[in-house]
Amino acid sequence: MQFTHLDDKDLLFYSRHILLPNIGIEGQQKLNLAEVTIFGLGGLGNLLSTYIASSGVKKINLVDFDVIEDTNLQRQINFSSKDIGKLKVNIIEKTLKEKYPDIGINKYSEKIIKCSQAEKIIENSDIVIDGTDNFEVRKIINKACLLKNKKLIIGAVEGYTGQLMSVISNKSACYECVYENLTDNNSCSDTGVLAPLVGMISSMMAIECINILTGNKSSYENKLLVINGLNISVDVLSTKKNISCKTNCVKFI
Repeated sequence: MQFTHLDDKDLLFYSRHILLPNIGIEGQQKLNLAEVTIFGLGGLGNLLSTYIASSGVKKINLVDFDVIEDTNLQRQINFSSKDIGKLKVNIIEKTLKEKYPDIGINKYSEKIIKCSQAEKIIENSDIVIDGTDNFEVRKIINKACLLKNKKLIIGAVEGYTGQLMSVISNKSACYECVYENLTDNNSCSDTGVLAPLVGMISSMMAIECINILTGNKSSYENKLLVINGLNISVDVLSTKKNISCKTNCVKFI
């Protein structure tokens, strides 16, 4: 394998990654060649987009239909008061382009209401990251990733609780398997959210993404990580495919 696209500037910029034995030059090349889709640019998506771009991923799809509000600013760190009323995808694109001019970004400001929308967006993605705050949208993204055989990382924060899981379509339980009976559409605007916990979960999601892209094993395949921000406890729950899963994910074994 040749690494001609990593010039001297790249080698210096990514040197701290390259020094890591489980990344190295080959892993950095994989990051540079990867395409990642991020659904949701709220608290999780803000930090995720920054870490994914800074890791060297050159193709990022940003998906969010929402505009910036005053209440976002406390935890959505790439926004400021001058951005209120503007589309989140536009501000995140501007922020990332200023820091990483050679990055390629596709923006989608449509509301995801059906599987076909998500399927089209993730068509060429190596990994899909779900930072949305709506159960039904997560189920749509989950189904699209199964149909397109895409690796999916899902994170969520509500109140003092953060959760993280990965879905490897031919190996692990999917989101519907774990949350089959959830239909509530509450968001953090209804329940509150501990801001630093958002940063913690999004950082862990970014690490999981980088590990998978560089050829390292997923840390959350067939696992659900639950973090309690009130007492800083961590539980790891085993998950398995549900034969009655509504997405029929057992057929992807």
